[in-house]
Amino acid sequence: MTAEMAPPETTPDPHIAAQVEGPTGGAAIALTVEQLVPAHLLDGGEIGLFAIKPSLWFIPLTSARWIILSIVLFAAANISWVTPHVAGYLRLMGCVGCAGRLFWAMLQWASRLYVLTNRRVLRLRGVFNVELFQCELTRVQSVVLSASLPERIVGTGTILIQTAGALGSVGGTAAWRIVARPLEVHQKLSDAIRRAGSRGSHELS
Repeated sequence: MTAEMAPPETTPDPHIAAQVEGPTGGAAIALTVEQLVPAHLLDGGEIGLFAIKPSLWFIPLTSARWIILSIVLFAAANISWVTPHVAGYLRLMGCVGCAGRLFWAMLQWASRLYVLTNRRVLRLRGVFNVELFQCELTRVQSVVLSASLPERIVGTGTILIQTAGALGSVGGTAAWRIVARPLEVHQKLSDAIRRAGSRGSHELS
């Protein structure tokens, strides 16, 4: 029985293989996969298809509660019966809390990277301690695109990657949070997983 041949893989254009998305969904910075991904993470012969960072909307969306709290504190400071001394403290707390949370979100954004190769899907995150999630494409059970209301408003989405366990272990779920052009990213992931499954079937036949 002849197995259906998988479509040939193409090497991605190095000028558009990796992009940092701006708040409006456009590419703010275009980088090659090699510039973003540490060389030791790619095995010999492994091809980086694309590497992306979260949308810059990641910063305000993950800080939304602190931004709202700061607005509430500033509103409270303007209440007529609040003394000027207390009002000054409320405004200071609002400014420091909001600025601190936004700065932390910027560090989180800078430390996150989502990578797709012809063999694996990877996620790097962590400001002080780097956490690496990696899974072979043949072990990915599903990729689900979800978007909260704030994400839909700004045109971003989150991709949930459900993995199968190895050697009887329990699988897990990893998330590519708040990515720009989520439908396009989801399609690329699905296509890569489908090609990997076709290659595996061909090798077993």
